[in-house]
Amino acid sequence: MANLTKTLNKNLIDTLLPSFGNPRVHIPVWDESQKMFICDEYESANGHRYYMGIRFCDRVVVVEKVGLYHSWTYIDSIELYAFNGQRMELIQKRDYDKVFRNEEFIRQESEQMVKDYLNGVAKTQRINSPEEQIAKLASELIDGCYKSFLDADFNTRLTQILPALEQK
Repeated sequence: MANLTKTLNKNLIDTLLPSFGNPRVHIPVWDESQKMFICDEYESANGHRYYMGIRFCDRVVVVEKVGLYHSWTYIDSIELYAFNGQRMELIQKRDYDKVFRNEEFIRQESEQMVKDYLNGVAKTQRINSPEEQIAKLASELIDGCYKSFLDADFNTRLTQILPALEQK
């Protein structure tokens, strides 16, 4: 029994953290410091690194596209997705040029994108909704996206979002 446990643990570690020269299984990586999954990471011919970070709650998905140039980290774009019952739909997108990545900036931009979306839908539906109510809802949604995946009460059903995003 002890030998089997040792083998399983060694195989798991070799799969997740292989030694140099061996391929690693492609799985999303949870980055606790940024409170997001890192899904696509690559290096350009110029040596710049890029990655896509994903954070989500039960209603929206925030996708960050980040570039690492020399010693600077830039935000290239933020995309906001909503669920339509079957798949995710892009509802807002903002592109940036040479804007340093800052966690507070990302949070503010994400909240503003949710507010813009909700205001637009309310206007098309001819619903008069107080701005404070929309701002509060946007803030709550984005706060939900910053919940740690490692928390015991994290809704594990939300991990079904990751395969859907990887198909895009």
